[in-house]
Amino acid sequence: MSYVTTANGDHGHPTGWKRYVYSTNHKDIGTMYLWFAIFAGLIGAFLSVMMRMELQAPGIQYFHGLASLVYGSSGEAAIDQGKHMYNVFVTGHGLLMIFFMVMPAMIGGFGNWFVPLMIGAPDMAFPRMNNISFWLLPPSLALLLISMFVEGPAGAYGVGGGWTLYPPLSTSGQPGPAMDYAILSI
Repeated sequence: MSYVTTANGDHGHPTGWKRYVYSTNHKDIGTMYLWFAIFAGLIGAFLSVMMRMELQAPGIQYFHGLASLVYGSSGEAAIDQGKHMYNVFVTGHGLLMIFFMVMPAMIGGFGNWFVPLMIGAPDMAFPRMNNISFWLLPPSLALLLISMFVEGPAGAYGVGGGWTLYPPLSTSGQPGPAMDYAILSI
């Protein structure tokens, strides 16, 4: 009598980095959303700390120096560019925290983890679409971060249109590719 033996636990599931890149498991995808939200939250926290440092005293102190360092200007021009840079930080912080931290954590992370468990489903519907929806987030975050460093209004960098991107800040004075990158990001 002959016996056929197979390796224990080998069911053709990917392991290592392929487990997450090609995952159709709702828990793995939910975990990736949560880790992404933590990473984006750290970037947003840095932007928030910079904004709070500027607001700790009246006037403009830190962004004036940062603008003179980045743009190479001085005097009134550096103050105006520092104010625009502050608006760029506010815009980046708001968009990042809403669209790249809160929504991925709540909808993507907790939604992927808990909805299938609550309804008794073995997985999410359309698991590959679920995976590609996560993998579209990192390039989108890259576009938002790029929008902070490319040409915006005349003589300045970044989109300073406010986190809601409502007029008038988003329509007047925001030429250049910075606004385009921010719009494509969202």
